[in-house]
Amino acid sequence: MATPGVVLNGLSLNGLESSGVKWTLDKFEGWAGSPASSIQVERKPRASGGWAGTGYLVPRHIVAEGFVRAPTEALLEDAFNRLKVATTLTTGVLMVTEAAQTRSANVRREDGVGISYVTPTIGRWSIQLVAPDPRTFGATFSGSTLLPVVSGGLTVPFTVPFSINSTIVSGQVSLTNPGNIAGPVTLRIDGPVTGPIVTHVSTGRALVFATTLVLGVGEWIEVNMERHEVLANGQSSRNGWVTSRGWSQFEPGANTWSFQATSYDPGSMLTVAASPAWE
Repeated sequence: MATPGVVLNGLSLNGLESSGVKWTLDKFEGWAGSPASSIQVERKPRASGGWAGTGYLVPRHIVAEGFVRAPTEALLEDAFNRLKVATTLTTGVLMVTEAAQTRSANVRREDGVGISYVTPTIGRWSIQLVAPDPRTFGATFSGSTLLPVVSGGLTVPFTVPFSINSTIVSGQVSLTNPGNIAGPVTLRIDGPVTGPIVTHVSTGRALVFATTLVLGVGEWIEVNMERHEVLANGQSSRNGWVTSRGWSQFEPGANTWSFQATSYDPGSMLTVAASPAWE
C-alpha cells in the first residue's frame, strides 16, 4: 500500500519543498485502525459470562516517524524548528490523503518531538499525537432550504389540455454521510423567521424554538448540535429559546432535516452543514 500524504498544520511530512528540503515518512500508526473501546466487563460470580457497560471510543493515538534531508545545515535546523511549531500543544489539524479520499482529525502533541542528526544535513524525527475526538472527518457537506410552500399551478375550473407549472419548495435539506459513524452538524437559521423548528426526519428529533423568538431581516442564529449551543448572530448565547432539545447528528447514510416555523415568510432560510465521519 502506498504511503499516505500526511500534512500536520500545513507541514507536509512526506514531500519535497521548493527549498530542496525533503521529508520522508517511514512510520505512521494509529490512523487506519479503529480506536479501542472504553467498555468494562464485570465477571458474574458463580456463573458464566459477565456484565458489560456501554462502550465508547477512546482517544486516537497517532505515531509518525521519518527522515528529513536538507541541502544545508541551516535548512535542516529550520525544518526541525518548523516541525516543533506544527506539533502544537493546542488543537491542530492532521490531514491524511489516501488512495480514495482525504480525511482529517483534530490533534494535539502528546509526547516530545524526537530529533536526532544522522549527518549535518540529514535528520531523523518522531512525533506522537492524540485526537481526543477519535473520529476522522471528510469534507463538510451543506445544503439550504426556504420554508415549505407550493405556489402557482392550476385551479378549477379549467379547460384541458392546459398546464401552468407550480413552484414547490420542500422545506427539507437532504445530505448523505458516507462514513461509518455519526458526524457533527451545525445549523444556521436566517431571518425573518418566527418560532423555527428543525426536525431530523429519520430519528424524529425536533429542535423547537419558542414562538416568542422573532428574527428580523439580517439576523440569524447558529446551532452547534454536538455542543448543544445556540448563538445569536454568532455571539450571544440563546439556549433559553430552545423549548424542545432534539439535538441530531449526521448519521451514517441518508439524512434529512425539515424546516418549519410558526408563520410563513419567503425570506426564512435554514442552512445545514454536516461533516462525514469514520471511526
